[in-house]
Amino acid sequence: MVFSPAKRLTILKPAITDEQRFWRSFRPLYALSKLFAFWTFTVTVIQDGDRRAVVFRKSRWSVMHFFVMLVLYSTFHLYINSTDAFSAADGRQGGGQAEVNFVSVVIDMYNRYSGLLLFWWLHLMAHVSQPTVIEILRSVMAIDEQIRVRLTVAPDHWRWCRSVCLHVTAIFLGIGLAERFNCIMYMSDFIPVSEYCIFQCLISMLTCSTVEIQYVALVQLIQNRLELINSLLGELTSDHIRMKIINDIKNVYTHLHLLSLNINRAYGAQLIFILMTLFVTLTTLLYYCTMKLLRILLLGRHTPLRDLVTSFEDVLSTLSWICIATIRILRICSVCNRTKNEAQQIGSLIQGLGWKTHCGATKTAVRRLSLQLLQQRIEFSAGGLFPIDHGLMFNIVGSLATFLLILVQFDIAQGGAKWKPVATEPPANTSTAQ
Repeated sequence: MVFSPAKRLTILKPAITDEQRFWRSFRPLYALSKLFAFWTFTVTVIQDGDRRAVVFRKSRWSVMHFFVMLVLYSTFHLYINSTDAFSAADGRQGGGQAEVNFVSVVIDMYNRYSGLLLFWWLHLMAHVSQPTVIEILRSVMAIDEQIRVRLTVAPDHWRWCRSVCLHVTAIFLGIGLAERFNCIMYMSDFIPVSEYCIFQCLISMLTCSTVEIQYVALVQLIQNRLELINSLLGELTSDHIRMKIINDIKNVYTHLHLLSLNINRAYGAQLIFILMTLFVTLTTLLYYCTMKLLRILLLGRHTPLRDLVTSFEDVLSTLSWICIATIRILRICSVCNRTKNEAQQIGSLIQGLGWKTHCGATKTAVRRLSLQLLQQRIEFSAGGLFPIDHGLMFNIVGSLATFLLILVQFDIAQGGAKWKPVATEPPANTSTAQ
């Protein structure tokens, strides 16, 4: 029997499995996580009979990379902070020593060492939650296979990959440009003399952003699969409603609910400190902008125009950091809220289908699925302390207004030289001097 070259090529070419499709779209996120030493496992594709399987294995070199990066950055950060020389910003511009209050000193110490503490915590928690992350990835591939076999649909992996790449590009580019023009670590009454401050600040922020990108990307995996179920339910009519379809959706939803629980378990402790850091950063930045604007408004006529322009430029650069921090919080809350809404929409669609069918067994399956949706709600939280959705944004806005008002009142109550008009000496009268 003789095969033609084209037919021989078709026979010898291995089929691409669902696992391989997912892994190809997952590579950018995997490479980013490996770069910052968060994931210490390797992924290999092995031949398992007639199909290829994706296997996760522990890597000794990745573990070594994890400890080396932790030690090197910690040493670099502590050494730079111990050798930095500082000068007071207002004092340097005005030619004298600026008066700094307790709030300014606390903000300065927080800006200098919070990045290092967050760097340690994120890496340690990533190392502890490594088995859960591997279980999440295995569950996603198993769910994709069930969706293809049972529901005859397939997720759009490349759309998810493009979303992750755009998220990485936007956040990293925004942080890099803002850090280039105004180092956030020393956004206080002190100015660092060291030229290496930008590197220690940039590394810690990119590390924190990488964990956020991981979390958002994994939650999006659930959201995309819930959208597939909703689109399938929307296309069903009374003639196509079958008990098997309802049971298949019920089984897939069970695995998606377990997947959301694993994501909460793997990233709960990290999200608590990430959101806390972003909240404190927003509070300090808004306090910094408010005090600068108050000084411009109250003491503007007693201050040289060049100093006013410099202060106004500082306010504008600080607003860029406020926008970046706000977008990062909105991104986390928005993807969790959309995923929760997609899960709730399944209940609405399935109830509508239950009214259309006249089969008693199908109506029973619809009631069971509705009861399951009530008991197994897909929701996301930060370690179980507070839910992550749009309601969190409103709570953050209210808390920011409260803390900002307290800090401004505390600063004004302390008084100080920066609230007193700078008296300019009149030019000497030559006639009087003579």
